[in-house]
Amino acid sequence: MNKLRQAGHRHISYIGVQPSDATTGMRRHQSYLDYCQQHGLTSTVALGELSYQSGFQLAPQVIKPDTSALVCASDTIAMGVSKYLQQQGQQHIQVCGIGNTPLLHFLFPNSLSVELGYGSAGVKAAQQLLDQLNNNQPLQQIIIPGQLA
Repeated sequence: MNKLRQAGHRHISYIGVQPSDATTGMRRHQSYLDYCQQHGLTSTVALGELSYQSGFQLAPQVIKPDTSALVCASDTIAMGVSKYLQQQGQQHIQVCGIGNTPLLHFLFPNSLSVELGYGSAGVKAAQQLLDQLNNNQPLQQIIIPGQLA
């Protein structure tokens, strides 16, 4: 959201999933709402399923005349949104997903995505497990920051 705002976007919509999904649903949706509130942005939200079809079907609900960017709770949803925008000839809207799926970048090269660092997290977790087993080291919380890809 910071990168989008720094790029001049002030009307950023969001498509997510139902809050029963704690991470992809509730936490990402709440993060979007918190960011909008902290920065004086109007929130425009639709919640659906974690699917291409959901992104495609929900896109018209959150795209307003002044929408310049659309954040999606996953790259899967972002692909559906991007397909909708492509069919409508609305390529001026910046789409951002989460997951850094290669297919999103291949099909829609102008899209953005957040790399969550799962590979790095796996390496760090394995190293921590080995340290615990071999050296009786205590467990530590490790935070891998996401990066825009």
